[in-house]
Amino acid sequence: MFGFGRSQTKMYDNRDQQRAVQKWKPGIMTKRHDQPSPRPDPPSDTAPVTPRKRVNPLDAPKRRRPKQKRSRETVEAILQGAIRVMERGGFEAFNVHAIAKEAEVNVATLYSYFANKHKLLETLTQNQLNERIAMLEDAFAKAKAAPDWISSICDSIIDLARLRANQAGSVALRQALHASPQLWELDQDGNRIAARMVADLLEQRATPCPANPKLRGRIIAEYVTAILDMKAQFPVQSHAEFDQEMVALLRVHLSMP
Repeated sequence: MFGFGRSQTKMYDNRDQQRAVQKWKPGIMTKRHDQPSPRPDPPSDTAPVTPRKRVNPLDAPKRRRPKQKRSRETVEAILQGAIRVMERGGFEAFNVHAIAKEAEVNVATLYSYFANKHKLLETLTQNQLNERIAMLEDAFAKAKAAPDWISSICDSIIDLARLRANQAGSVALRQALHASPQLWELDQDGNRIAARMVADLLEQRATPCPANPKLRGRIIAEYVTAILDMKAQFPVQSHAEFDQEMVALLRVHLSMP
C-alpha cells in the first residue's frame, strides 16, 4: 500500500535508481550508501604505561668498608645510633638524617658506608644473627655428644632466648623486619640454618629418626622464633611461663618418631 509492489516490477534505466529501491525490499538487508562508514579510533597520543619494576633496596651497591680504627669507630657509632633511633620511634622514625644526627656524624659520612637505611638494617640484622648462629652451632655440637641430648638442646634454646633479650634493640629490629619483605628474608635465612642444625641432630641422635627430619627441623625453628617474638611483647614477669611452654613443646617434637 506504500507503492513498493509496483516498484518491484518496474524496469530501470540506470543502476542508481535500482539500488535505491533494492535497499527497501522486504526481507533484504542492504547497506545504505548514504551512511558514512565508521572511522577507526585515532591513535593514542600517550604510549602504554609499563609498570615499573620494584627495586630491592638491598641490591644497592656496596660502599667502602672501614679499615682503620677511626673509621671502624665511626661505623659502630652509626650502628648504635641507628638502634637508639629505632628503639625510640620504630621503623617509621628510622631514616638516614635522624640516624646521622643521633650518631653525631654528617649525612655524607653515613652514606659513604651505607647506601640507604635498609642496608643499615641489614647490617644490624646480620650482626645479631651471626651471634645467635655461633651460639647455636656450639650448643648443637655439644648436644651431639651429650648423654641427654634433648635436655641439652632445651637448655640451649633458653640460652638463645636470653641472648636475644640482651642484644641491643633486638625487639625494635624484629619489628622492622616484619615491615620489610626484603629484610624478612634475612630472618628466614637464619631459620633455615637453624632448621638444618635440628635435622642433622635428629638424624644422628633420634631413635627412631623422624620420616622427614628436615621438615621437623623447619617446624621447630619456625615456632621457636614465633614464641620468642611473642614473648617479647609481654611483661618480663610472664617470660618464665613462655619458656616452660616452649621447652615442653620442644621436648615433644624432639622425642616423637
